[in-house]
Amino acid sequence: MSAKGARNTFKTSSSLFNKFYFPPSSLISSCSCDLFSKATRTRADELDVRNSVFDFIIIGGGTAGCILANRLSAVQEWKVLLLEAGDEENIDYDIPGVPTGDYRPILWNYRTERNNFSCLSRPGGSCEVRTGKVLGGSSVTNDMKYTRGHKVDYDAWHKDTIGAVDWKFGNLMEYFKASEDNGDYDVLMNSFYHSRGGEMRLQRFKYVDKYIETFATAFAEMGLRTMDINTNAAEAIVLNQFAVSNNTRLSTNTAFLKTVRHRKNLIVITGATATRIVVDKQEKTIEAVYYEVEKGKERPAYAKREIILTAGAINNVKLLHLSGIGPKAEMKRLNVSLVVNLPVGLNYRDQVTTGGLSFALSDVAPVSDNDIINDFKRWFASRSGTLASRGINQLSAFIQLYENENAPDIELSLEGNFIRSDKFLLNNVSVHAAEETQLPLAYYNLVNVYPILLKPKSKGKVTLNKRNPKYGRPIIQANLLKETEDLDTLIDSVDIALQILDTKEMKKNEVKFAPLDLFPCDRLKNREQWNCIARHYTKALGNPIGTCIMGENSTNSVVDFQLRVHGIEGLRIVDASVMPTHVRGSLFAPTMMIAEKASKMLLKDWKENKGQSFNKR
Repeated sequence: MSAKGARNTFKTSSSLFNKFYFPPSSLISSCSCDLFSKATRTRADELDVRNSVFDFIIIGGGTAGCILANRLSAVQEWKVLLLEAGDEENIDYDIPGVPTGDYRPILWNYRTERNNFSCLSRPGGSCEVRTGKVLGGSSVTNDMKYTRGHKVDYDAWHKDTIGAVDWKFGNLMEYFKASEDNGDYDVLMNSFYHSRGGEMRLQRFKYVDKYIETFATAFAEMGLRTMDINTNAAEAIVLNQFAVSNNTRLSTNTAFLKTVRHRKNLIVITGATATRIVVDKQEKTIEAVYYEVEKGKERPAYAKREIILTAGAINNVKLLHLSGIGPKAEMKRLNVSLVVNLPVGLNYRDQVTTGGLSFALSDVAPVSDNDIINDFKRWFASRSGTLASRGINQLSAFIQLYENENAPDIELSLEGNFIRSDKFLLNNVSVHAAEETQLPLAYYNLVNVYPILLKPKSKGKVTLNKRNPKYGRPIIQANLLKETEDLDTLIDSVDIALQILDTKEMKKNEVKFAPLDLFPCDRLKNREQWNCIARHYTKALGNPIGTCIMGENSTNSVVDFQLRVHGIEGLRIVDASVMPTHVRGSLFAPTMMIAEKASKMLLKDWKENKGQSFNKR
């Protein structure tokens, strides 16, 4: 079926499809002049189906989905549907000091499968993978840091592929800057990398406490300089910029979606879980998506132009596999009728760190309940005070361990926690207790130092839950630290982190290594001990990528360089799942960039080229 401006021929179902198999005989074709047969439908049925027809359907109202909904609905003649499995964003999530990443109702609380090389002492012998399940997605639950990664990351994605030239770092700068509204003038002075006028406000917090200055001075003693990490620096002390405006968190929901919810051509449905995409198996064109607001009650939504997946590296796999799009052998194992044979779910990667590296602070005053209540009142009244910050989390150090590339290998990320204890004796405190957030992030007497492996080599895969494919949690075989190189890099970074304690500044302020309970590694020494700790107290960052990898052909990739799914007309994937490898930073900024670039692609394909681009595939 060719796209001519807009696809006007639809195939609708007289009853719910089988869970996995979509027999062509069950689809009732209608002529292009009318979607329904008036002889067989009531007026209510006709109205209901007409209201279920959209130009674009976006599945996933996360970091990328909110941006796409904004950009596509700006074209008044296009009707856009955004489906989000989570709920609306709550004002409590706007407070910078609140650790939203620990609030389970707004998270996909997935876990990795057990193995013999990582997460060994975590509950169940597996690591949690937390991503946002709320309008705004992980931009609501992340740490708000704005780090883009390094030039070498993007240039290495498709080094020898001519078709990927548009994904070179130099050609992506306009899409990074499209969303940016940078509020720090010293940063903005570098106009090649930064800009004003976008929807996403970026700036540092004004509230800087004593220990932020202490750790920054200690890093400087080690030879690091304070720099903007988003200018391709190899090493730097970074007083991070965050997605905030008036000391209030800015998610992509707040920045991009809330401002356009009044548009009549934009429909947003929350609490809606997509269950399958309907594809014409003969012509390989998308027809519709089925979704549930109530469990077991599917509703259809029909797409005239495109369905766009923005549900993330794990949920994209689940939906595609349920729709018969995935590896042939995996579809057969799950007894799913194959639509297109693609490596969906392979190449899974997640950034990783380890617990157990914690520093105790000596002179932190106790925090009372009244102190916390008053600080909350102050933030709600004037958007100021202690909660208008993220404490020690505002500071990072990016470090180049090896000389093979002029780029950082690790980030030393700092996170504060407050352990309530009269004498602050940590001998019996477990690693889990040290990590479990008790109070808002701005209050802390313990600093957890997380050496983040920015470019993991270990790969895994995501598959459907065979016992309960539709409602069960996907199976995540993450294989964290499976590659020896990953473990070696992580332990090398621990050695660097421990050197901080030898600086004059840390000794002057009596910052010491916290003697946590490190069982079963407590009797080991030096590097052997840290190898054990990393294997047992592995921590997944919840930055998964790669399961819908971008590339030239359907053998080695899922989408092409225009983010279109190989072999299916009208289906695109726009989020971090298309990234071949991680960039040296978080996923927040790169995902926004991918969404901005995709929106330009869509506008060009459907507005400038009038939909003719699909005829060339």
